[in-house]
Amino acid sequence: MLIVFSKIMSIFLMILIGFIANKRNLLSDDAIPHMTNLMMYITAPCMVMGSIYSKTLSSDVITSTVQILVGSAVYFTVMTLLAFLFVKLLKFKPKEDWGMYMIALVTVNSGFMGFPVTKAIFGNDIFYLMVIGNIILNFYMFCVAPPILNIGSKVTMSFGEMLKTMVNIVFIAIIAGIVMLVLGVRPPSFIDDMVQAVGDATIPVSMLLVGMQLGSSHILSVLKNKRYLVINITAMVVIPLLTFLAVNPMNFLDTDVKVILIFTSAFPTAVASVAICDQYGKNAKGMAEIVSLTTFTSLITVPLIAAFLMSYYY
Repeated sequence: MLIVFSKIMSIFLMILIGFIANKRNLLSDDAIPHMTNLMMYITAPCMVMGSIYSKTLSSDVITSTVQILVGSAVYFTVMTLLAFLFVKLLKFKPKEDWGMYMIALVTVNSGFMGFPVTKAIFGNDIFYLMVIGNIILNFYMFCVAPPILNIGSKVTMSFGEMLKTMVNIVFIAIIAGIVMLVLGVRPPSFIDDMVQAVGDATIPVSMLLVGMQLGSSHILSVLKNKRYLVINITAMVVIPLLTFLAVNPMNFLDTDVKVILIFTSAFPTAVASVAICDQYGKNAKGMAEIVSLTTFTSLITVPLIAAFLMSYYY
């Protein structure tokens, strides 16, 4: 348990450094887009591709891969239905924001934040499952989320537009890693060393970036919005608890698959949801405030949930 908390504390100290650096203007708001590009286009693709092709394909790996793909698909389907019932029951206003609230509840930051945190705490084997599950998240974010956001409006999205947004460099890296895994192909050692080294930089870069984003947000003003507080508590506490209660009795699932399905649900609202809202003329400001609030809350909830999963399952 002490080792787990030590790893968690080292990760969140990086967030604190990013927060202080932003407040002291050492890493100003102007640096955030550049840090984001560094992670999304360079370090993260290397990390996910290297984690996949470095594994050995076996019957256990195939079984857990299928389980996480199906489990993730079921999770997003069920959570979408529950989110709709939730916002309808509470009668959030305006009604045009129902889709925004639903996406805030369902989408998770399992890539940008989840990848480095999972790898640092649980290691490469479980991190691999997080990466595979992210395929379903990408599909949901860029193909399913836009129509949901358009609940109550007449805006539509073509298949070509959905495909263009889904096929990003991280998604391509995941597919490339899977192809190499299936074919048993590994790059030359000097390329492999480079991929692994650059990929390892994702953890400090992403955690510094989270701290910078929190430093540039206005959490105190967000706390005054009761609807955001309800969404925050539901997303960060209620949903992980419900996921645990649903997944834990499923003895046919591999233990690592159970852990990833539960741990994935614990992460804050996906950062990419803000850009999607902005792209389709929805309440991007509201989504950004929810992302900031859930990210801030995750500094408390994610370490506690990670420690619980480690002690309960391992």
